[in-house]
Parts: sequence; structure tokens; C-alpha cells
Amino acid sequence: MPPLSLILVALAAIVAMSAVPVLVKSTAANEVTIGIARLVIAAGVVSILVAVSPARLRAIRAHQWRQLAVIGAVFAVHWLTYFASIKMATAVIAATAIATYGVQYLLLAWWFNREPVRGAEWLAMLACLGGCAVMVPSLSLSDSVTAGIVVGLVSGFLYACLPLLHQRAAALSNLQRTWGQFSFALLCFLPLWPLADWSLSNTDYLQLLTLGLLCTVVAHGLWVKASTELPPVFTGIIYYVYIPLAMISSSVFLDEAITARKLLGAGMIIGASTLVTLYRWQRSRA
Repeated sequence: MPPLSLILVALAAIVAMSAVPVLVKSTAANEVTIGIARLVIAAGVVSILVAVSPARLRAIRAHQWRQLAVIGAVFAVHWLTYFASIKMATAVIAATAIATYGVQYLLLAWWFNREPVRGAEWLAMLACLGGCAVMVPSLSLSDSVTAGIVVGLVSGFLYACLPLLHQRAAALSNLQRTWGQFSFALLCFLPLWPLADWSLSNTDYLQLLTLGLLCTVVAHGLWVKASTELPPVFTGIIYYVYIPLAMISSSVFLDEAITARKLLGAGMIIGASTLVTLYRWQRSRA
């Protein structure tokens, strides 16, 4: 059993992250503006922490720089697709689509670690896809909600890559990897600067500041630590607290209706993902 403190760290990270769908949906800023603003704040804060920390960057070796660059690039595309999914669909539906990362991780584990995918795990993947299908009004990419779910599934796949990439770079400290994730992601976003729109209200800028400090620096810093040091079974299950929290906050702040279809779809995804996480954990122990 891992330390309770690490489990609490993971829960705190998820609570902070759960504000992202509401803030992204409610701000007038577009996906590129949100990404650049969050990363400028996050990379700036973490750079200050690195400068006063014993974990200096000059100790990083060449192959570790490459690892950080890959982590940052994957994280950048994950964010861009996630923000687009929220804008195209709804906050709850986008949050639910990205939560399929747990079963998508199975494909990555098979590809990178040659771990076999059993029949029960294939059924879990089908259940997650079925959960997404239940929530959409029509199975057509011309519908913005359906297109948003597809983009969210892509974002979830990229999100599933991140724990594997961080584990392969575990020789670096949490602070070094967090800095690399934000800094290299920012470098990926900067070529998109002409697409950003900074003609925003004071409320929009306050939302961007909250996204940068609370939902990025605090939340992702804690999650990097938790997802690296906790067994995947714990982070996999804890992450699904994200969906009910996003549902509640969306209902309160965005007046987004919690329909039977959304509850059924979310229940299918959470249930299948949780069961398959427990199944793999028991199989690994056996």
C-alpha cells in the first residue's frame, strides 16, 4: 500500500484539474491563447523553482534532453486537442472523452511493453467507445459534439502516453521533468502565436491566470509526482474522480444539464476503465 500522502497528492491534483473544462469553456480565449498563457505562467514559475533548486538543468544529459523534448511535444498536442474538444463539444463530454485514456493505455502497454491484451480488456475498450457513442446526439462528424468527442479521444490517447514517458525519464527529478514538460510544450505552441487572440476582457485574463497557476503549476506538478511514484492502479482509479467533479462544476457554473445519456455514457466509461485497471493489477500480482 503506497503512502497516504501520495494518494492525497493525486486527489488534490485531480480536484484542481477538474476546474479546467469549465474555465476553458467559459473564457472567450481560443485554444492557442489558452495554451500559450498557461504555459508562459507555468514555465516561468517552474523555471524560478529550478533556478533556486539543487536539481539544476546543467546536470541533464543529452539523451535526457531528448526525453524532455518528447514529453513536451506530446503534452502540447494533448492540450491543444483537449481545449479544442471542450470548445467543440461541452465541458462534461470532453472531460469524459479524455477519461478513456485508461483503456487506451492498454494499447500503449501492448505496443511498448508487449503486454498482451486479454478479452476482458478488449470488452472494456468497446464499453468506453460505447459510452462515448451514447452521449452524442448523432454519429456524424458534421455534428460539433461528435467531432469534439473524436478530438477528445485523440487527446486521451496522448494523455495515456505521458505516464510512460515520465517513467522512462524517472532518473530526472519531478521538478526537472515538470520544467521540461512545460518549457518544451511552450516551444511547440509559439509557432501558433499568430492564431492567438489577446483582445480579452478582465474576466478572461483572470480565468487564464487561474488556469495557469492553479490548474497548471499546482495541479500538473502534483500529478507528475503522483503518476511517477504511485502504481498505475491507484492513479488510474483516482483520475476518474475528475468526471463527477467536472459534471458538478459544469452544472453549477455553466448551467450544463446532467442528462440521463451523459450519466449513462460516463458510467460506462468510468466503470469499464476502473474494472480493467483492477483486473490488470490483480493479474500483475498473480
